[in-house]
Amino acid sequence: MSDFNIARKNMVNNQLLTNNIVEDYILNAFNLIPREIFLPSERRTKAYLDEDIEIDTDRYLMEPRIIGNIIKLSKIDKNHIVLDLACSTGYSSAVLSKLSKKVYGVDSKKDLVKQAERNIKKLKINNVTFSTQKVIENLNQKFDFIFIFGGVEFIPINLFKLLKNNGGTLITVLYNNSGLGKIHIIKKIKGKISRSNYISAQTPILNDFKKVKKEFIL
Repeated sequence: MSDFNIARKNMVNNQLLTNNIVEDYILNAFNLIPREIFLPSERRTKAYLDEDIEIDTDRYLMEPRIIGNIIKLSKIDKNHIVLDLACSTGYSSAVLSKLSKKVYGVDSKKDLVKQAERNIKKLKINNVTFSTQKVIENLNQKFDFIFIFGGVEFIPINLFKLLKNNGGTLITVLYNNSGLGKIHIIKKIKGKISRSNYISAQTPILNDFKKVKKEFIL
């Protein structure tokens, strides 16, 4: 067994199970996907640490515990069609591929999308499609779930148009004005939006989802 395989099993046992992420279908998905291949070569030794690891400017491989809690709260299953927004090099999309029917990974960075495509091909995963963020408005698809595995200060209203009307769900780490992040679940039912917040979580905020700070000159 390679050092990475041992580290992956230790991650599942010491970071997921100890944080009450005990569902076999989630643990199996984490065990199947090698985190290290989604990182630059010089950072692969950090792949299984319990921290956010920088992949590229404004893109991080999120801490396993937070990814696990987001997935657990979603109650995703094999019938669901999923949008993974700001998917980076594809790790979260790969994990979701083991838990859902179809995954659309979208990122604004073309070079990362290309890397994601190579990574998924290497793993022989065939239910994930990647594209750039510019394509998102042209998707003729409604989603059961939209995941954003990164911190956000706001959620663009146009994303709700992409959710299915009867229980479509967006889930992410939303920060309040005091700088505190919590996992939020936002549901669309009969055209109305409801929001619940759950576990506290700290993760880097994505630049595309930062509020514009207005400056006033007196």
